[in-house]
Amino acid sequence: MNPTSSGGPAAAGSPGPRGARPHLSKPLAGALALCFGWAGAHRLYLGSRIWWLYPAIAMPAMGLAIAAGGDAWFRHPGFFLASLVQLVAMLEAILISLTPDEKWDARRNPASGIASANRWAPVFVAILSLMLGATLMMSVLAIALEAWFDAIRAGRM
Repeated sequence: MNPTSSGGPAAAGSPGPRGARPHLSKPLAGALALCFGWAGAHRLYLGSRIWWLYPAIAMPAMGLAIAAGGDAWFRHPGFFLASLVQLVAMLEAILISLTPDEKWDARRNPASGIASANRWAPVFVAILSLMLGATLMMSVLAIALEAWFDAIRAGRM
C-alpha cells in the first residue's frame, strides 16, 4: 500500500495521493537556503536525499569552536568550517533564485500543474544572499588572515 494514499501529507517532492506533485516555490527555497542553509532546510524542502550533510558538518564544527575557543571562538577552525557551509548555502540561494521560471518548473515542478510566475521575490532573495554572503566571506577572510599574520609575527610559522 502506498503510504501517501492514506490521506496523510506527502513529503516535498514526493508524489501525492493522485500522482500530482506539490508545487515547490523558488522564493521559499532561496529564502530557506539564505536563512537556514547551515541546517540544510532548502535541501530538505527540495527533496534531496543528502540534506542532512549540511547540519552534520556545520553543527559539530560550530559546537567545537564554541566549546574550545573561549573568548576567541571565532578564530577556531570549526568556525571557519561552519562558515564555509553557510557560504555554500548562500551561493545555492543565489543560484536557486536566479534560475529562470521555465527551467525551475521543468526540473522541480514537472507534474504540479502550476506554472511559476515569480516576479521580484527571488531577485530580492538573491540580492540579500549576495550582500550577506560577501559580508560573511570578507569577515571570515579578515579573521583568518589576521590569525595567520599574527602567527608569522610570533614565529610560529
